Amino acid sequence: MQQPFASFNFQVEICNEGKVLALFQEVTGLSASIEVTDLKEGGVNSTTHKLIGHASYGNVTLKRGLIDTEFIQWVNNVLNGTVYRKDILITINDDSGEHISYKLLNAVPVKWDGPNLNVMNDSIATESLELAIEGLVLVTQ
Repeated sequence: MQQPFASFNFQVEICNEGKVLALFQEVTGLSASIEVTDLKEGGVNSTTHKLIGHASYGNVTLKRGLIDTEFIQWVNNVLNGTVYRKDILITINDDSGEHISYKLLNAVPVKWDGPNLNVMNDSIATESLELAIEGLVLVTQ
């Protein structure tokens, strides 16, 4: 059985602009959870009701490889106080042309970490960018 997405890469685009703005080495933090409150009903000892609350989404961290100046300009603007949110589409591609996408709703950069520089280490210098999001949607083609 062939394993799906065995060889893949990520591309990131700001939605509705149709332009690939970045390729990343790593994407972490794609997560969603729903708040649950237990409700114990008097006289009902066989169960505890579960009340569903608000959804929350983890921050998404992107470790970069190649990034377009338009994307980094948006990050710089937010870091300098001009906060505006964008929908971001993260697409995972494999060698056969198959892909799956995650749409990050109302994303805003909240943290940037620069590269670790060490002359004794021959690894590639990478930066990371953390995005706070208000929603996460799986997009199938």
